[in-house]
Amino acid sequence: MRFVPQRPDIAADKPPGMESPEYEAFEMCGPNEVLVMSSVGPWESVGGDIKFLRLAQREIGGLVTDGSIRDTDTLLGYGFPCYSYSTTPRQGPHSMQPWEAGKVVTCGGVVVRPGDAIVGDQDGVVVVPAAIAEKVYEIAHSREEIEEVIKAQLIEEKCPPGKYYPFMSGKIKPESPLGKLLDSKGVKYMSTSTGGAAARSAGLAATRRAGGPAFGARGMASAARAQARARGFAASALSHMQSKEQEQYVLDYFAEHKATAVLRTPDKEFAPKAMEAAVEGGFKILEFTLTTPGCLDMIREFSKRDDVLVGCGTVMNVADAEAAMDAGAKFLISPCIIPEVIEYAVARNIVVVPGCQTPSELYNAYTMGAQVQKLFPGIAGGPNTVKAISAALPMLRINPTSGVEKDTAAAYLQSGASSLGFVAPLFPPELMGKRDYDGLVQNAKEIIAAVNSA
Repeated sequence: MRFVPQRPDIAADKPPGMESPEYEAFEMCGPNEVLVMSSVGPWESVGGDIKFLRLAQREIGGLVTDGSIRDTDTLLGYGFPCYSYSTTPRQGPHSMQPWEAGKVVTCGGVVVRPGDAIVGDQDGVVVVPAAIAEKVYEIAHSREEIEEVIKAQLIEEKCPPGKYYPFMSGKIKPESPLGKLLDSKGVKYMSTSTGGAAARSAGLAATRRAGGPAFGARGMASAARAQARARGFAASALSHMQSKEQEQYVLDYFAEHKATAVLRTPDKEFAPKAMEAAVEGGFKILEFTLTTPGCLDMIREFSKRDDVLVGCGTVMNVADAEAAMDAGAKFLISPCIIPEVIEYAVARNIVVVPGCQTPSELYNAYTMGAQVQKLFPGIAGGPNTVKAISAALPMLRINPTSGVEKDTAAAYLQSGASSLGFVAPLFPPELMGKRDYDGLVQNAKEIIAAVNSA
């Protein structure tokens, strides 16, 4: 959407009220679509809480402008990321007016066309032409994979970065230290060439000022996978994208059934039978951890059922998240706060449950977009801790996991926990060691009875 400088005759010709080009632009936006607003100056306000309330209602993917925004305290609660030149209190006489929507604009010196992929993270915003979005993704993904190898090697060697970095994609020599390192790790690196694609993507000089998680999780490496849509504004067709309705379904399922069976065992053969015992005992929410042999195969099989909700635990990076979603997981759980996993999930409306130990960590996870916050591991103070935290931070959905026993389950729920996770209390070593299926079924029934008594 483009603003133009104020001029009386132009103002007289501009459609009034709801027909104004800016509101026309608002109605063209939806989930995963980004509105780019071209201002006439960096300090001019493109809008504030009243106007942008409509964008929140439209569940827009993000807002980018080379102007300024106001009412940032309110915008922070709207749930979409805003990138702007700055913030401003200005609202007085208009120096600009909205002129047209759905056309090519220049924003921050960068040409933006409807349908371009817009990628944003904490560092800023990049515009990727739709025609080369897949190519740019391939280049960026390859670079990120190589950079992860380099960082791991630098941590191990404790040597200057110059040994391996910087490098040019497609021009890494096999005999170089980096080439030898990548060969030893089995990483392919000669097939990608930057060509002109990366050069034709451009960065907007905009800083993230407000809103929810940055769109385009992990910047170019993940979000440039987008195939931009033909209509409206820029969109990212992310893998495993869920609708808001699917996200809410998972949250409602957690709220209704409350108890999650968390399976972590080295016994690959008995693992699916152990989880089947939990289901027979009444569990409806199942978490298979990636530390369990055959985890993804079990997710694949159990997710075919319509009587349970299946998720993946011990998700430590984006690769784990992708593998879990490929297998059919409906939610992702990590033992701690891992920003890249949260960003990946939130950008796709996937329910993510990071592990947290303190009120600060629980709240940080919430502000990053995690819909449920796992209190993990064992909980000092027990239910009283949950009671105190939930009273002070009622917006949280606290999920105590590890340390919740049959005789304390009801107390945790009565103290404010929204759901619970059961690991060893559900799958005790003595029963797992004997592969006691009937014993596990009975144990599961007793836990569900305790949960339902809350």
